[in-house]
This record gives sequence, structure tokens and C-alpha cells, in this order.
Amino acid sequence: MGATKQLIADAFERQLSRVGYDRTTLDDISRELRISKKTIYVHFDGKRDIYAFLVTGRAAREKMKLAAAVATLPSYAARVEAVVSSVLQSARNHINETGREEWLSEYEIAADAFRQANGELLRELIEAGMESGEFAPGDAAFAERMIAAMVLDYVVMVNEDPSVDHDAELVERIRKFLK
Repeated sequence: MGATKQLIADAFERQLSRVGYDRTTLDDISRELRISKKTIYVHFDGKRDIYAFLVTGRAAREKMKLAAAVATLPSYAARVEAVVSSVLQSARNHINETGREEWLSEYEIAADAFRQANGELLRELIEAGMESGEFAPGDAAFAERMIAAMVLDYVVMVNEDPSVDHDAELVERIRKFLK
């Protein structure tokens, strides 16, 4: 990755933390870095692409941390539960940090990146659990996609009403789904 691309991403992230996604503009980034918007477009397709780049990197780093954190748990079920619980907690934190309206602006991009990173980890855990006999045999990729759908729909519910707290019930239903 080029140094200029990373500088653009870093400036975007600083602006994002100051004013949020909706109010972050490419004009702000070009002014801060003293480059033209054309230079930004050499490296990114636009604001959405820069945000996706940042979120994808963050998701990959979180996946590595999460994989290491759950590796010592005694069962694949416990590992899947810990991953789902972590994703739910991260989603709640992000909703609280950004506010509901801004969260909706970022949701699609962030959901894709985190679905990819955490989905890969979930799929690996489900496959291993199926191979060990802990989970019912089946298509691990299908099971992972179903779990992701449940989690993402639930997160939308939480965004609509932050007082919704069925995290434990969702985790229990996922555990039953895998058995």
C-alpha cells in the first residue's frame, strides 16, 4: 500500500472522529493534506471507499485479537458464543459512540467488513466444531451466514431501540441452532 493512500486514510479517520461520517468530506481531507481531490481519487473511489478501507483494516485487526482471545476456551460452542457476544458488544459501543442516525449511514459499509472478518472466524470455528462432533454436521458456510443474518438483524433492532437487550437469548438460540 502506498504512503499517500495511508495518509489519506489517516486524515479521513481523524476527520471522522472529529465530526462523524456524514460531515466528513473529501474537501476537508484534501485541505488538511494539501493535496487535490484528484489525488484522493487516484487512491480511492470516494468517501465510502475510504471508510470501507478503514473499517476493513479495523475488522481484520479485531478478528486477530478475537481469534486469539477465544482460542483458549474449552469448546467450540464457547468460542462461537464469545465471538457473537464480542460482536454484539462492539455494535452496541459503536451505536452509542455515533448515534443512531449516523450509525445508519455507516452500517452497510461496516456490516460488510465485519461480516467478512468475523464471518471467516465463525466459519472456521463452526467447521472445527462440526469435525469434532460438537456441532451437527452440515454446511459451515451456510450456518455462518445464518448466524450473521441473525446478529445483523438484531443489531438493527438495537440501533432502533438501544434498550433492547436480548443478547443472552440470541446467543442461546445460536448455540441451539448449531447443535
